[in-house]
Amino acid sequence: MDKWQLPVTVIALTVGVLLSTQIKSQAGFALDELPSRRAEELVVMLKESDQQRADLEREVSGMRRQIEALADGKRLGAVAADDASNLDEVPLIGPGVDVTINDSSKPLERGEDPNLSIVHNDDLLRLVNELKSAGAEAVAVNDQRLIDTTEIACAGSTILINRTRVAPPFVVKAIGNPDTMATALTMRGGIVEYLQFYGIQVNIAKQSKVVIPAYTGSTIFKYARPDTAKVTTS
Repeated sequence: MDKWQLPVTVIALTVGVLLSTQIKSQAGFALDELPSRRAEELVVMLKESDQQRADLEREVSGMRRQIEALADGKRLGAVAADDASNLDEVPLIGPGVDVTINDSSKPLERGEDPNLSIVHNDDLLRLVNELKSAGAEAVAVNDQRLIDTTEIACAGSTILINRTRVAPPFVVKAIGNPDTMATALTMRGGIVEYLQFYGIQVNIAKQSKVVIPAYTGSTIFKYARPDTAKVTTS
């Protein structure tokens, strides 16, 4: 029996016993006092007893609905527990890489576009995608955990991640196979070579232990909800 079922069942049984006791008590009282009670008083007593019984029946019915709702919720929770997205809410640790990215330190030549020497949100997005394609299981940028709904957007001179402004240097941490991820980033024509062409500073460090913080933003969906028709109830 599930932990939540025991207390709810006990409460339901208690209400049932009270219902039975109340009816018997009222009936016995009515029989004992019948010779000295007027018919009007007996009618009032019966009405009160009926009202109490109806109230108790409503409580029992409500508890039954709660039991059914909890059972449905547990089935949905069991499906969610199998979803790796639940790991977003806890810190993770494992082998991986630390990638530090900073704006170019080279002085600009006359006529050069200064935007080419700074890290843009598109650069971070491309680098993160390369890491995920190489098998990264968790990624964070400047301690902002990336999840499915995370945005990496331009916000003036800074970058917006999880609605939090971050600025260079950007430290990208990823958990996964260090060799595979480092190779994916440094492949010929890859993201690192592209950034270094414009003087962007990139340093990749393989680590035996990388710590990825938990996601601290909201996970409440305003419009999306589980498709209960697709949930297996077995």
